[in-house]
Amino acid sequence: MIRRHLTLFGFYALLPCLAFYWPIFNATTHIPGAYPVDYFHFHWNYWWIRHALTTPGLNVYETTYVFAPFTTNLGYHTLAIFWFPLWALLEPLFGSLVAMQAIYITGIALTGYFFYLLARRKGVHSGLALAGGAALQLVPLSYVAYWNNDPNLVGFFWLPALLLLWGKIARVNASHPRVAKLALWALLLGLAFYGMVMTDLQYPLFLACLIVPYGVLTLLQAPGNAARLRLVAVGTTGIVIMIALLWFVGPLPYILSFDRSSLAPGPPEHAYGIVFPDGFLWRAQEYWRVPSVGTFVTAAALLALVVAWRWRRADRRWFWLALTIFPLLMALGPTITLFGQDVPMPYRLLHQALGGIFRFTLRFAPVYIIPALIFAGLVFTPLLNRRKSAAVFVSAALLFAVALDVRLYEPVAIHPALPAYTFYEAMRREPYDYVIVEIPTGAGTGEAQFNNFEQLTTQFYALVHEKRLITAFIARAPTDNFWYLRTGDPTLSWLGQRILLDPTAAETQMHQMIVNYPVGYFVIHGDMLGLQNGTIEEIVGYFNSLPDLLCPYTVEGAAIVYRTTWHPDGCAQYGRRPPQSAPGVYRVDIGAAGDTRYLGWGWHWPESVFDITLRWTGQPVRLADFSLAAANDATVYVDLPPNNYTLRFSAQSFNAAREVTIAVNGVVVGSVEMSAAGLAEYALPLPREAVGPGTHIVVVFSYASVESAAQLGLSADERPLAIALDWLEFAPSAP
Repeated sequence: MIRRHLTLFGFYALLPCLAFYWPIFNATTHIPGAYPVDYFHFHWNYWWIRHALTTPGLNVYETTYVFAPFTTNLGYHTLAIFWFPLWALLEPLFGSLVAMQAIYITGIALTGYFFYLLARRKGVHSGLALAGGAALQLVPLSYVAYWNNDPNLVGFFWLPALLLLWGKIARVNASHPRVAKLALWALLLGLAFYGMVMTDLQYPLFLACLIVPYGVLTLLQAPGNAARLRLVAVGTTGIVIMIALLWFVGPLPYILSFDRSSLAPGPPEHAYGIVFPDGFLWRAQEYWRVPSVGTFVTAAALLALVVAWRWRRADRRWFWLALTIFPLLMALGPTITLFGQDVPMPYRLLHQALGGIFRFTLRFAPVYIIPALIFAGLVFTPLLNRRKSAAVFVSAALLFAVALDVRLYEPVAIHPALPAYTFYEAMRREPYDYVIVEIPTGAGTGEAQFNNFEQLTTQFYALVHEKRLITAFIARAPTDNFWYLRTGDPTLSWLGQRILLDPTAAETQMHQMIVNYPVGYFVIHGDMLGLQNGTIEEIVGYFNSLPDLLCPYTVEGAAIVYRTTWHPDGCAQYGRRPPQSAPGVYRVDIGAAGDTRYLGWGWHWPESVFDITLRWTGQPVRLADFSLAAANDATVYVDLPPNNYTLRFSAQSFNAAREVTIAVNGVVVGSVEMSAAGLAEYALPLPREAVGPGTHIVVVFSYASVESAAQLGLSADERPLAIALDWLEFAPSAP
């Protein structure tokens, strides 16, 4: 018996492994889906659960670790805690990406397995039950769950499992068992209800569509009133146990205390339903965008209906057909179009009853598919029983049809996981509690968000650094905890590039934020901001102008990290003294990796010309007052030992010769006529009195005009350009 069940489960585990072979083969380096969706917050969920359970003073259902410094109630957030033990077992051994893959495969396999057991219990032929389980587990919603990396959506196995469990309880009850035996079944029922709710809060809604009428049926079939009372008692006890567990070791107190007026539900028209009729005729090519049921289920249900109607008889097939009606209507969403007319659907009543918090009506599809396939199985089982020699071939043909319908042969798209950075590991080792500001800043919930998902994925890095964040995504959260970030914060809104910079207001706000939150680091993700649009140069230019608040910590890959002066370890060791090219000679290689620690405003992105790295100047910064900053200046910040220096630099003017004036700490030290013929070296004396104490020396290159290649008809490049600099060198000189 055990071997048979293991073989059956292995079969249903093999099918999703075949369907998702490409993400599985690349599980350690890639994420399912062609582009980032909301995978990151589910990984964060399981890290957070473990962190909260192992850290004194923390609560799983309340956190300041996202949307800091606010406390967010996670009662309505999709934690999918049921899967946490599996993740906690596998993550230390294989990493979170692999652990999450195991969750998807396990959940999908259980769905097929339990449907098979339910169908067989109801009298469906084994071959039909086998194909039905495959069709249910590989329903397009499973692909959507996998594509979107949503472990909460691979819990539909609870529906057939609980129908099986209730059916078993009804049979045990009919045999007049002792109270102790019924109590054990009631406990098991309560635990199952609890596990279902801890997978996702929406499953009780789905289960009610099936188990309420099924429960009524078992009551009617019970042998006498005493048996009916016992059955009601078991069901009631199971519900009481579930509620008690949800209260003491679950989200119920936090759900009840959640201020739902702070949410932002949309109108019913924003719900996502199955596209009618296309979604019932074929599986959409872009299944992750166009909800569908697919061809197999619809064909099986319609053909069974025709056959059953042709040879009508009163039996339980019609009960299962009746169970399809409500979830089918719900799955259609708020409106369908018939003969050019919009027809409102019953979902609108559900939307109103639940306050708009349930929007994905397409998730009713498996609820409809379960009774639809059982109905079809019961219709066709007598035919297979009369032709047993054909049963194997029919079963194989049905499995082949399922494989074609779900395009089992087609690889699921993947995209690279976020780059791994060692500086996050260093942050984890720091014994301080602080906030990391990930740039670009953004936030969102399942109801409202700003910035795209790619720019919110930095929440995933919390698994490494284990610090608090502002940028994050939560399924349901009060809008007051994050909506101010959109355009209402002079610093954080600008760092998300949703407003222009107000330097004075931003500096004032940064002083308060860094101390009060407190903020330990700002991390600029250049690959998310865009490497060639001037945004990085705008941000680093401003950050480098605030030495009393920030210091350049490190540059790794596309990430630029600034430490705040609040940080207990200080900024003294992270100044802007350039490396020495010779004893006492300090050189800034413009355009090379890490040059951002020295740059102010006025610079374009780095470029490489053969083995030369350089930057053009002329990049303006548009400020909140609509003035242009640094259009005719390019600034460099350095730290040097106090001394007399000769400033040498390699530079070239764009298109025509330009006179360039150089000032150091506001003192003009000279001018040069810069040639447009090519890079040339220039030198100016830099007296000690201009250098001053040597801390945060400001070197400014000023020029009278900028031009663009597009204006001159030379190319399509519209950047305003003035001069290109290859390197700067500070060499000691005699007084």
